[in-house]
Amino acid sequence: MKPTLYLTVLSPVLLGIMAIFMFAIGLRGIVTQRPFLIPARWFFYQMLLVFLPVISLPLWLGFSSSGPSTTGLALRVWLYPLMFGCILLMMWFQMQGYMAFAVTDQAFREALISALHKLNLPFEERLSGMRLTSVEADLQVAVQSWMGTGQIKLKGSKDRSLLSQIVSAMNEHFRTSSTQTNMTSCVFYTIMGIFLVIFAVGMLFFGTGL
Repeated sequence: MKPTLYLTVLSPVLLGIMAIFMFAIGLRGIVTQRPFLIPARWFFYQMLLVFLPVISLPLWLGFSSSGPSTTGLALRVWLYPLMFGCILLMMWFQMQGYMAFAVTDQAFREALISALHKLNLPFEERLSGMRLTSVEADLQVAVQSWMGTGQIKLKGSKDRSLLSQIVSAMNEHFRTSSTQTNMTSCVFYTIMGIFLVIFAVGMLFFGTGL
């Protein structure tokens, strides 16, 4: 693949995919006016899609170069993939559980308690989450109420489906109950999606994105 082809074709396509992802999150909250949770791994797969061309392009340029190889070129050829590979590995461990959008700390707490009661899971409320006493596991919760986002993870349980059941019950609570919302994150994602579309169209038709 030539670098010009990368800039004029592949990059706009990737930006378009990212824009769709941003719109899916932003518009879902704005249109429904409801909080919701989605798997955090979706963000990892999006970043993987973005990083793969960044990793592969230096490799392609290095191995397809007809000129004499240099130490600097060889270093860049292997340094970029290793650096971005480490970033992806870190993100893989960080992006676990589920992400919440359009949520407040009070709405998140109410939905979580409702879900635990619905699933008959006794719990002890703690500063950083919930202790599920019947399964000896911990729900780790972090909510950025000012931004309208949150994250929930499950630690210590061998039942991998338990967290998805809890999140499904939380989403059901959000759909069927009147609750507080904070659309800051959804508005931000929608605006970012618009910018990505502009850049993608610019790169596709003008080659620069400007």
